[in-house]
Amino acid sequence: MRPFDTLIRLSEQQLDEKRKALSRLESGLEVARAGRAALDAELAAEQAAAAQSVEGARTYGAYARQMIARRQAADQLVADAEAAVEAAREEVRTAFAELKRYQITHDARLARIAEEQARKDQAVADETAQNLKRREGDRL
Repeated sequence: MRPFDTLIRLSEQQLDEKRKALSRLESGLEVARAGRAALDAELAAEQAAAAQSVEGARTYGAYARQMIARRQAADQLVADAEAAVEAAREEVRTAFAELKRYQITHDARLARIAEEQARKDQAVADETAQNLKRREGDRL
């Protein structure tokens, strides 16, 4: 059973590593989303400031063009992070399925060995009972 124990332990370690990587990627995704939300808040603040002053209104056009580029970059960052998270989730699902397959195979093998041992034990018990019965018959 050693090879299966080792294989299961290795699969569990790989699954744990993939889960940790997924957690890091999900944290990165949240940071990217927070950055995108911060850009929206900054844009709203700049729009309010531009509405309050003539100088702000004149420079708002350049700011808006720059903000469009920054928002596109932030959106791309969020999309990339989401894709990475989804890929990592798929890796976790695959690793988990592999681990379960090993565990099920191992459990089936243990059950088969237990059944075989029970058959052997029963055969020994049956033989012992037959011998006792035969000895009783010889005494009479």
